Amino acid sequence: MRMRGLVALGVSLVLSQANAALAAASARDWVAATAATVTPVISAYADVQTSRLVGIAPAVPGVLAGLDVMPGDVVTAGQVLAEISGPQVAASLVQAQAGLHAAAASDHAAVMALAAEQQKYRVRLSTRQNVVQAQSALVAAESVMATAKARLAAVRQAMVLRSPAAGIVQDVTAANGDVLAVGAMVARVQPQNGAWVRAVFYGDMAETGARGVFTPEGGGAPVAVTWRGALGSARADGGVPVALSASVPLTPGAHGMVTINLPAQTATMVPSAALILDKGKWWVMRHDAKGDHAVAVIPGDAQGYDTIIKSGLAPGDDVVVVDAYLLYNRGIAALYQPPD
Repeated sequence: MRMRGLVALGVSLVLSQANAALAAASARDWVAATAATVTPVISAYADVQTSRLVGIAPAVPGVLAGLDVMPGDVVTAGQVLAEISGPQVAASLVQAQAGLHAAAASDHAAVMALAAEQQKYRVRLSTRQNVVQAQSALVAAESVMATAKARLAAVRQAMVLRSPAAGIVQDVTAANGDVLAVGAMVARVQPQNGAWVRAVFYGDMAETGARGVFTPEGGGAPVAVTWRGALGSARADGGVPVALSASVPLTPGAHGMVTINLPAQTATMVPSAALILDKGKWWVMRHDAKGDHAVAVIPGDAQGYDTIIKSGLAPGDDVVVVDAYLLYNRGIAALYQPPD
């Protein structure tokens, strides 16, 4: 009997607390949901992928010199990375320069010959056919000189190794003083537009062109990224792989977090104290002329002391914020059965 008396006393205390909560809720313990302009943010774990590497190799045999880049260095398009020297290169350069000098002399002689024929033709000492022949000889000489200039430019270009694109040096496979054959790899560069960020997003998705930030692990500087599009269909767990391009070169294999700002939108906001979690679902106690009753809602991100409500409420709806959980569970005392 004493045990039953204690149980009854406990039930009385629970009922008293519930009644107190109901009495408190009868006062003005609710507030109106408000409308606010928010910028939703989505984030996901991401890593840097690589699509291709550009190899840098000599087009002529020779000795490597002036190489001063290391893996990880950022290079610009056309930046000189090294030079090729040696007897073979020097001989090719001398030969190309001699060919240009000879072509220039032939071109000058053709110019002078044409001028002479034109002068003689004006005084009736030459024929029009001779003038045409001199013009043809000049055209041929100019063509030879253009070819000689291109050959010299090619030799000089081959003597210098440049980065074909802006990017990051991934590896260096040669050293100054090495004797290299044609095509021997010196370094490889990851082009800036060749590395991209792969992330898997769940839930809300962004539109093509949406901008955000990739923050590498380890405290690296944030890098601006642009949403390019989804990579095929969703995975079995509901995640959608997405490709993003970076504003600066990134190191392939780097990991971090991607944060994307979605377009600003008008959202319904309620105090976070109004939210009730029950069996995996979220509820609020809405107050209207008929009293207080539970309404299922889908919450979004928290904004300070408030939470975005994606669905279930509209701005102006009154929600209970004081003892909302007790009010939601007010029926539990009626279901309570004291033990025999």
